[in-house]
Amino acid sequence: MKNFYLVVLLILFLISPVLAQPTTESSGKTFGSESIAFQDPPFFRIISPDSLNGKPMHDYFFLVKAKLNGIYDINGGLYGETFNVGKIPVWEDDDQQRFWMDMHQSQIRFRGQSETEHGTYTAYMEGDFWGGNKHFRLRHMWFEYKFADIGNSWSFVGHLGQDWSFFGDKEIWPNVFDWDGPSSGVWRREPELRFWFEHKNSLRLEFGVAQPGPQLYFDNDVDPTLTGAEQPAPDFIAAINKKFSFGHLRATGIYRNLEYRNSQGNQSAAGYGGTISGYVSTNSATDNPIQFQFDVGTGIATYLVSFDGMNYDALPNGNGEMETIPTIGGWASYEHWFSKNWHANLVMGFSEFHAKEINSFTITGPGYQANNTSVDVSVRYLLVNLMWNPIPSVVLGIEWNLGERKNMYEGEIHTEDGVQSKIEKSRIANRISFGAFFNF
Repeated sequence: MKNFYLVVLLILFLISPVLAQPTTESSGKTFGSESIAFQDPPFFRIISPDSLNGKPMHDYFFLVKAKLNGIYDINGGLYGETFNVGKIPVWEDDDQQRFWMDMHQSQIRFRGQSETEHGTYTAYMEGDFWGGNKHFRLRHMWFEYKFADIGNSWSFVGHLGQDWSFFGDKEIWPNVFDWDGPSSGVWRREPELRFWFEHKNSLRLEFGVAQPGPQLYFDNDVDPTLTGAEQPAPDFIAAINKKFSFGHLRATGIYRNLEYRNSQGNQSAAGYGGTISGYVSTNSATDNPIQFQFDVGTGIATYLVSFDGMNYDALPNGNGEMETIPTIGGWASYEHWFSKNWHANLVMGFSEFHAKEINSFTITGPGYQANNTSVDVSVRYLLVNLMWNPIPSVVLGIEWNLGERKNMYEGEIHTEDGVQSKIEKSRIANRISFGAFFNF
């Protein structure tokens, strides 16, 4: 049965003549404030005849970026719409195969740009139907404006609203069908107040604040005195970005105040971290880009795509306190164009979490009692795909997703075989993703 589906999918999506021109736009990348040049312009576009600053006074477009999301799960127990390797259920053994298709990751995008005497004003809105039961969900809503020129070399710009967090790198995104992507990717979307100074030599110094939203793990069996609290401070973020002839390099930093309550009242734990990322073009004709991102810190799991919602920012130590969880991760991708419309992608990634010794808790799954035990979680990710662009507005393809999650416990662990000092449990998941992107 597995081989049958693989053969059918390959025949459906890979046999066709070569017709189109290559495009370096990534499948899931969101528009920014830069000038937009379409190979196949959107049908719903309004450009005013009058101009200012050498540009149309007003330029608006409406675009639907539709996605047919196809899935064939081979093993590993991941039955979601994305391949979230952080959620591989290591203590389960259900390996049912599943065939699935949906359309609710399709996006509606609206962008407006107006010229003023002081510069360009840009606003953007984007949503999809991934809000539960195919309901509409707001993904992005922001505006950007250059507030002032400083001397002959610098400008001061504001970018306010909901967008990809600038703790990450909005300009990188591997060209993949699975839109979770590598587990350590920093792709959080929350409201933010972002500002930057930009030099004419393409150096950008960014700073601002973001909606905090800490995700803390509370367990009454470990410490019933710990509860959530309102957050009195935003997340503080800074970044430096430099464009080069080959692409760009970026470094970011974050500081978070994670507020919680214990028997003494409000307490806080500090979260902080940094990232290094970049985009490197390896071919002047077809781009063939290398993209990468590495992140390290503690209390920053909210910002990592596969661990958002899993309460990995901090956990109780059993002594009336919350301790942030150290993490390190990274990913890299390479896209290669074989011809004018055939291209392939390779993506690899990893994530590591280390929770310090907890005095007493129950291991979810087997129900083992653990005393004075530390917890390590390791995640590995691999993706290979092949894509075909029959026309500029359509992409078809097939993709193999491979992931592994390993949990390791070290301490005093009570099992049915007696007390163990160390237990490791891992599981591998395999998926074939397939489908189509089409714009109109």
